[in-house]
Amino acid sequence: MGYLSSSFIIGRLIDMFDHILERTPFIKYIYSSVKDVFDAFVGEKKKFDHPVLVNVYGEDVWEMGFITQEDVRALGLEGYMAVYVPHAYAITGKVFMVRREKVRPLTNVSAGEAMKFAVSGGVTHITELPAVQPAPPEKGESL
Repeated sequence: MGYLSSSFIIGRLIDMFDHILERTPFIKYIYSSVKDVFDAFVGEKKKFDHPVLVNVYGEDVWEMGFITQEDVRALGLEGYMAVYVPHAYAITGKVFMVRREKVRPLTNVSAGEAMKFAVSGGVTHITELPAVQPAPPEKGESL
């Protein structure tokens, strides 16, 4: 009973502290940004779940990244998407607004494997996901 009540009280205190920080001028911008980053990595709403290869510099050089926004039309960029590219051996990265044509989805690699590969500087081995076999056609259907 003591454990339950203490976890309830602590939970309420954390919620209250969270509410205060989100309403405090200036601090709310920093706090909400940091909170979003932590939620993206470890929260229930993981954001880095669409690994891609992105061609940012216009040459035949590709970087591993994660789609964070499919459409950035609100920024005045029609046909662009936001891609987060993590830095190796750090928790930092950059967000690039790139044309859709310069983004290749990685459908055969899990988001976790892609993140490990990018953050490790490419030294971690990538394990491909097994290819999904299409279901056989129903009776009377053609391919």
